[in-house]
Amino acid sequence: MSKTTIIGVLFLLMPALVCSCRKDTGEVLRKEYIDFYKNADDEEPSKVVSVTVLGGQATFTVRSNVEFTASWQDDLNKPWAAVESLEKKSDDIYELTLSFDPRATSPYYTRRTGTLLLSAPSEQLGCFVTVNQGLLTPVASDFSWSKYGTNDPRKLDGTVYSQWINNDKNRGWVLSADEAVYGKNGFLLLGDETGKGGSICSPFYEGIRKDSLAVVSFRAVAFTDKEGVKDGNKFTVEIIDGGVFRDNGSTSMDLEAPYADITASNYPANFWDGSDFLLGIISSDKNPFTGNTRIRISSGSASSPNRVFIDNFYIRRIDAKEGDEDLWEANGGSGKDMLLGAPKQKLND
Repeated sequence: MSKTTIIGVLFLLMPALVCSCRKDTGEVLRKEYIDFYKNADDEEPSKVVSVTVLGGQATFTVRSNVEFTASWQDDLNKPWAAVESLEKKSDDIYELTLSFDPRATSPYYTRRTGTLLLSAPSEQLGCFVTVNQGLLTPVASDFSWSKYGTNDPRKLDGTVYSQWINNDKNRGWVLSADEAVYGKNGFLLLGDETGKGGSICSPFYEGIRKDSLAVVSFRAVAFTDKEGVKDGNKFTVEIIDGGVFRDNGSTSMDLEAPYADITASNYPANFWDGSDFLLGIISSDKNPFTGNTRIRISSGSASSPNRVFIDNFYIRRIDAKEGDEDLWEANGGSGKDMLLGAPKQKLND
């Protein structure tokens, strides 16, 4: 088929592919319409909506002067959402209820997307709404690249940063060759048995200077030896070169890592249970994000050991214009992850 023929076919199909949000500049103006609204009292129709990572149901308003059907489409073998109901409330107002799964069974908030299709084939009319769950994640590491020692936290067989291969040193997670940072198999350990501290720092993400809100999430567990002797569990999270914590406007936050239950029958499989943290950061007028903004996590440096295991580090941006869910607000502020990380919460796949 020639390029001219393809363009001709696409031109014929355009009326069925264009969303009828009539107030958007540049779209086809028709007397028939199907318009989607996030809320019943919204004046402007929407093409993008976000749903909570916790799963559940959400109800939206559709205004249309033609009969239409509603369906769901995503790229999973088992779709993560479905149209629960579509009810006509008056001549041109419909109430649409969408049901959807939790984002994950563990604290994982990277955005996934599906499409809500509102279509009237007989009118060659359709409205396609993008539905987001979770946030865009420009900085992410589960430290799967760390292949040192074993994945058993009981074994002190990690490799100190100064002895890492160059490729891993150049990833930008450690700032000083003198840091007591140990690579394990799939996670890192900050600090050593002498009390020397260690820290990691997120790699540069230059695009953060264009953001205003973000959340930082990671796992942290304090060290316990085989005999049950516990290290100190304090650690510090700092924002370097731009930005502050939303809770108090500071650039530093002191936290306490939990200890794994080494007496549990499923230890060490339970090692990371309840260890997730979620912190909110913001670009303030006095201290805005810059292209150099980074997040540093440090173990305490003292005369006694204060070793902390770290895993699953993410920086996720909150785009208020797209209606992204504010995970910091939903979590009740910075601290332990009480969303998907809540220990008592049971989720379905």
